Amino acid sequence: MSTSRRDIMTIATSESLHASPPVSVQILDLLMGGWRAGVVSTFAELGVADGLASGGLTPAQLAVRLGLERDTAERFFRAGASVGLLRQGEAGTLELTPLGRALATDGDSMRNFARWTGSTAERATWAHLHTAVRTGRSPFAAMHGSGVWEFMESDPETAAVFNSAMSELSKRIIRSVVEAFDFSRFGSVTDVGGGRGALLAAVLQKHPEMSGVLFDQPDVVSRAMTELSDAGVSARVTVTSGSFFDSVPSGSDLYMISNVFHDWDDGRSRLIFKNIASAMHSGAHIAVVEAVAGLDDTADKAIALMDMDMLVLCEGKQRTVEEFRSLMSEVGIELVGVSRAGLQSVVEGKKV
Repeated sequence: MSTSRRDIMTIATSESLHASPPVSVQILDLLMGGWRAGVVSTFAELGVADGLASGGLTPAQLAVRLGLERDTAERFFRAGASVGLLRQGEAGTLELTPLGRALATDGDSMRNFARWTGSTAERATWAHLHTAVRTGRSPFAAMHGSGVWEFMESDPETAAVFNSAMSELSKRIIRSVVEAFDFSRFGSVTDVGGGRGALLAAVLQKHPEMSGVLFDQPDVVSRAMTELSDAGVSARVTVTSGSFFDSVPSGSDLYMISNVFHDWDDGRSRLIFKNIASAMHSGAHIAVVEAVAGLDDTADKAIALMDMDMLVLCEGKQRTVEEFRSLMSEVGIELVGVSRAGLQSVVEGKKV
């Protein structure tokens, strides 16, 4: 049976439709990822989702509501639509997509995380990733005049956005961690570097027989009682202030530390582990909540980028299970298990 010229053209056209784009186009798309992120961050910073919270508006009406220059705003709204944040409704109005609604202030919001990633402290520092890779050192201090944590203390506005961004992420982490890890084995837990107590509150809510200690810097835990009271667990929590670089309160069956170690290099992480181990009695456990590298190919794609963010900002890193095993063993803690909790994992150790 012969194949006609028309059949050949049909096959060729079909193959071309399913062929990968040229490498140059793929590279361009990767590089434009930074532009797309810029649109998302700016959408959040300008409060576009809040401006449309009560319903659709024309581009001109939305520009007036947000106090934006009309022609430039309309161009920006087109960019917002191009990345999936807006769609056109009836009579030429703009409406939020589900992605766009996630950048509103209320509800299950990611607005402040988007604002943080667009901040000068974050995005401008990423422009010097090459310096960090060449030297192994964060360029943050050279760019901003101090390390990232000192910078936060001197810039309350940026610090407020950052803290809100971390709270938004914590809400998502907490749900998975509380379900994935068996806290019922323990009568008491100390949350080291526990912030305002969101994770501790969730653990105690699920396990009413447990008591807890919230431990963090004085200016952090001073704002924790509202969250603990709202969760109905304040009567079972002792709030203690201090630095985990100096010492950690003793006496608990479990020491929980969430997304702290990735902020610090191995030297500082050793000191934190040492102080926690000193507070632990024989047989006490530690639960390290982190995005652990090397456990899942899909998760590793995100974790590899998180690792670069830690390098750029603070010379921290996302670690593997074996790296945690090594750090624990140096202070007499045996790694006894890993519980997966979505992108996060809980690395469990026991003092021997």
